[in-house]
Amino acid sequence: MVVTLLKHKFSASLVFGLFVLILVLWEYFHGGVTSHHLLAQKEMPAISNWWGLLSVPVLTWITLTRIEVRRKNSLLKAGEFSAQVIRGFFGGLIYGLSFAMLWEFGMADYMQYALILPLVLALFYPVYRMECMLGFVLGLTYTFGGVLPLLIAPVLLLGGLIVFKGFRVIASGLKKQFRSKKSS
Repeated sequence: MVVTLLKHKFSASLVFGLFVLILVLWEYFHGGVTSHHLLAQKEMPAISNWWGLLSVPVLTWITLTRIEVRRKNSLLKAGEFSAQVIRGFFGGLIYGLSFAMLWEFGMADYMQYALILPLVLALFYPVYRMECMLGFVLGLTYTFGGVLPLLIAPVLLLGGLIVFKGFRVIASGLKKQFRSKKSS
């Protein structure tokens, strides 16, 4: 499935762009296209949801290109690799939708706690991958447009990368140290 999607990067980018276009047109005909202020502060600049028509297809293209490169270098079988990518995408999508629902249902106070979740998950799963970011951005697109999630996602991905790789380096060092003490 992923291999087929990789062969049709343009089509996939177009489909996600069409998704954003439908959202923006719906906003346009129901009171105007929303603009979101950075950090939800009126003094800060506003970013229109129109920009999502550019950002989401470009993100899709970049994501599929990165997945393609990773697939060529992967030792996993095609089916295992596809399952890994799909799980990452849907994990990011569910996280983004959950985050958006907190905002939509007036529970923004809990969003600060929800921001920690990817860092906790990064102890066990590689949440720093591009498919997670694409799912996250798509999940937040209805609520925050296609650009603001792109400002948050790289920070979460970088944090996830540091935790995922750092935890493994520390665990490996402790394991070696434990083995060396045990053998002497």
